[in-house]
Amino acid sequence: MAARVKALRVALVCDWFLPRMGGIELHLRDLALALRRRGVDARVVTTTPGADVVDDVPVHRLKGPLLPGAGVSMSPKIVARMAELLRAEDFDVVHAHASVVSPVAYAGAIAGAREGLPAVITFHSMLHQSSLLLGASDALLAWSRRITLTAVSSVVAAQAARWMPGVSIGVLPNAIDVDFWRTDDHTDRIGDVHFVTAMRLSRKKRPLALLRAFAKAVRFVAGAPPMHLTIAGDGPERGAVLRLADELGIAAHVTLAGHRDREQLRALYALADVFILPSERESFGIAALEARSAGLPVIAMLAGGARDFIVSGVNGMLARDHQELATFISRLALDRPLRRYMMNRNRMAPPDYDWSAITLAHRAIYEAAVRTRDAATVAAQR
Repeated sequence: MAARVKALRVALVCDWFLPRMGGIELHLRDLALALRRRGVDARVVTTTPGADVVDDVPVHRLKGPLLPGAGVSMSPKIVARMAELLRAEDFDVVHAHASVVSPVAYAGAIAGAREGLPAVITFHSMLHQSSLLLGASDALLAWSRRITLTAVSSVVAAQAARWMPGVSIGVLPNAIDVDFWRTDDHTDRIGDVHFVTAMRLSRKKRPLALLRAFAKAVRFVAGAPPMHLTIAGDGPERGAVLRLADELGIAAHVTLAGHRDREQLRALYALADVFILPSERESFGIAALEARSAGLPVIAMLAGGARDFIVSGVNGMLARDHQELATFISRLALDRPLRRYMMNRNRMAPPDYDWSAITLAHRAIYEAAVRTRDAATVAAQR
């Protein structure tokens, strides 16, 4: 009888995971599920307190002091404890998912490299100033030579590469269930133009900048056609959003819909005409990708990661600044044929970011890292 081949066991290491809610937490859950469906024994390693199993995903939760507010580890022993776990659970690959400040993610990658395990890091956030720290630490420790570096978008990859010359940084993007978001419920409506966005109401996401741009567009269009904006999401800026909408005289044009789950967002997009993503420090733009898959033209900022899947003038618009954001909102409100063209393009050419393809890309990187490690081991033994 042939020996049973052990499934590749991958530690998905991140400082944050469910039940804490956010983009990286949901992505990690979805990635683990997608990998497990493909025969990879993917398990989450985190310091976020919670259950040992989430939606059929095993979770290893390292205990220890956390920084108040940020929720990141404060333990000086985190690398050693991570190494103990990797040995005890017999992991084959470590895949660390890092944001701007991610001691657990970096500890996972460093511990994995020290234990002789193939290690991968994916940068999930805009790096900016932290790119300098990455470059300085790499110059001193040369850790990038032992770890495969990736980023969720070309924008983030370029930021990291700017401070680590000569280091190869690949793009390993987020993914969605494209078929779930696709809808044929759109009708060629005449009348109100319905804009929509989905975001956390925080300063980073720029909801106030969106309101100011939308107010400029409302004044420019002057009621022909009528315009409405629905904001799905909640957060600390909710009160400020309500006050500014009133001050700008657009309160009657704006609806704050609160938090919406995926099914509710899909239903909302089926009734909308255009999606807007106003944040400039958006490393990927998963909400914009979901809306694009639903067929909506997307207005996003050129500085963000959405430019990897939005072609300006074809399936959406990419604004260079606040003025262009307002201009593009006005243009798509007035130009119904352009909206229909973009919507048809999005329907005919769904994005190449489905889990079926992105999961294979992850597995290919893991297997390549294992081969590289094995080849280096053989070479060292000669």
